[in-house]
Amino acid sequence: MSKIAFVLLSAFFSAFTVAAAPPSTPPEPVYIVLYSRFYDHSHPRVLDERLQRLLPLLEKLNARYPKSGISALCQFSGTTSEVLAEENSGLHLVDKLKDFSHRNLVDIGYTGEEEPSYLYRPKANLLLADTPEAWWAAKAEATERFLTDFKNPVTGLPVPGLSGGLKRTQEVFGDIDFISGVSTKLSGDSPASHEIRKFAPNAVLLGMPLGDPKRGIEGYAVSADRFSRGMSPDVTESPELFWQDGFLRLSDVSYSESKPRSTDDDPDALKKAFKGLDRSRVRVIRLEIAGYRRYLKTRPDGSLVVDPMEWLYFHPDDPMIPLNMHAMLTQTDIEASYKREEETLKWLLEEFLPANPGSRFISIHELAAMAEPGPAHVSASQLKDLASSLSEHFAKIPMEPPAYVKGGSNYYSLAETFELLAASLAKMNQTGSLPESVPYAPMYGPYTLPNDSGAGKGSVPVSAVIKTASEIAPRLANSAWKRLPDNSVPEFFEVNSLHLNAAQLLRLMAMAYLDPSPEKMLALGPVAFESQATFMFPKNTATIDQGNSWTFKPAPLRIETPALATPGAP
Repeated sequence: MSKIAFVLLSAFFSAFTVAAAPPSTPPEPVYIVLYSRFYDHSHPRVLDERLQRLLPLLEKLNARYPKSGISALCQFSGTTSEVLAEENSGLHLVDKLKDFSHRNLVDIGYTGEEEPSYLYRPKANLLLADTPEAWWAAKAEATERFLTDFKNPVTGLPVPGLSGGLKRTQEVFGDIDFISGVSTKLSGDSPASHEIRKFAPNAVLLGMPLGDPKRGIEGYAVSADRFSRGMSPDVTESPELFWQDGFLRLSDVSYSESKPRSTDDDPDALKKAFKGLDRSRVRVIRLEIAGYRRYLKTRPDGSLVVDPMEWLYFHPDDPMIPLNMHAMLTQTDIEASYKREEETLKWLLEEFLPANPGSRFISIHELAAMAEPGPAHVSASQLKDLASSLSEHFAKIPMEPPAYVKGGSNYYSLAETFELLAASLAKMNQTGSLPESVPYAPMYGPYTLPNDSGAGKGSVPVSAVIKTASEIAPRLANSAWKRLPDNSVPEFFEVNSLHLNAAQLLRLMAMAYLDPSPEKMLALGPVAFESQATFMFPKNTATIDQGNSWTFKPAPLRIETPALATPGAP
């Protein structure tokens, strides 16, 4: 292990941890996102029934509690989207979902977790990917195939000439509001994010998911808690929200007391969970409604007796589940779950929300509108704040970058800060003075994070830093979509014959911005690529893959407190 890596890991559990502020009086609001995933195309009757019961329920509750904000996110796989499209002439469920979407009662999402099939999911060919660019391109190509290919609904084999996945879901429903399950990896998925941007640039993406041992995602409760605290330094930043790769992310897990909940849960257990929430920050809690598991038989530990998708994909020659396996619950049990759901929603609408002013249900549309990525232009005073914050951080911790940077009242990722400083210094090189403002531009982090801390000693003049910034600024400002994005921070630079990494140049650009005297010499020191957020963010991929960590930043919400419906009001 390198000396720098040892230093970073030694600070891992201390410096990035942000102590939660004492609970305020009154507590911060709780926003509830109702969601339901429709991914099992092998049981169309259940698919139809869930929608036929969910949509009238939303309509009824919205009429009774018009100021509660009640709505639901309905996520579909490409295959279930196709099933619904084929049935639409008779059941008109697609038509109803589109109508509910126009009335702000439903958001439409894509779920790729169970998209056919586990065995034939496109995989990146990394064997010959011997450069960062080749690594990115291989992963991006595999993602594009997953997002667009039609897959045989039983075998999962791709069928040329037909659309599937996210592409088919968009063809059926139109614009997509929320996306999950595109990558099987936890973190290190910037190429996948970039491919999603081509299809759904305004979608909200899943952040940190619930642990799933089947996919190698487990055992990260401590990391999720620490990362979430780092991303919610103030009361308006929810620990469930953060920015990554320019997409707003909504997590299943955050603080240690949080986990996804369902209206199928025991009402008393759900009440206890809501009572135990840390309310020092605004919370955004995902609550499953009309869940598929209410139809499936489970063991005492909560696992499924038979997972319909696993059975289908691993038994393509005989995809029907044998009746003697008793995979499905009785209709009596199912009806009990629906009754429990209505009781839970009634408690939330008539007791919890009125007792907690500002708390309400919230749609994905509303959530996205409340969290702006950044201003259209960044002023000179904000840029000075950014440069000062960076310089102060490196004066205290010279061998690692911060998790993100604050300029004025806005947060900026490392990649965004890199581009903003480069653009400012490039403008100065042209005009002789620092600009009054520079445009805000979306950015990706480096393609990879090599274990290379750059030149260990030396110095460079400010003029050389400005020259390097001027050379790279035009490329960084180009956010037009292409397979290998220009707006990605390069890993290395040669400055006056010295080998510098991106973190070193970021530090030098901050120093040059604060004192742009061309002849001034700036001392060098080794700096790692990784911030402590890089290590803290849960992952099942190598550190070198974590260029996405350069795009982390908090997501402040513009909090509004609408008047709540009077309990029981018609």
